[in-house]
Amino acid sequence: MSNPVELAAPMNLSDLILEVREVNRANGWAILQAHEWTDTYKIPAILALIHSEVSEALEAFRHNDKTNFAEELADILIRVLDCAGGARARAPALRPQWRRPRNPGL
Repeated sequence: MSNPVELAAPMNLSDLILEVREVNRANGWAILQAHEWTDTYKIPAILALIHSEVSEALEAFRHNDKTNFAEELADILIRVLDCAGGARARAPALRPQWRRPRNPGL
């Protein structure tokens, strides 16, 4: 595993997306490209990886492993931000989701 990269704070979401993608590229990860949006394998595979990270976070929670839980949450964010960047979902497109009213089912 390579040395962790320290991010300068504070960052807006668009900058964080760019930073995550830059680090992923530098580490040799296959980042999502905009033209892959129509690939019927790539997006489902990324979503499956995100789901896998969520499952790993749940398992860490069940074992009261706070360190691993935090690591899995970071992995989820990294995968989601990389996917958002590749799909060209920038912060302005995400902001309306922040303003949604509270879901009464939660």
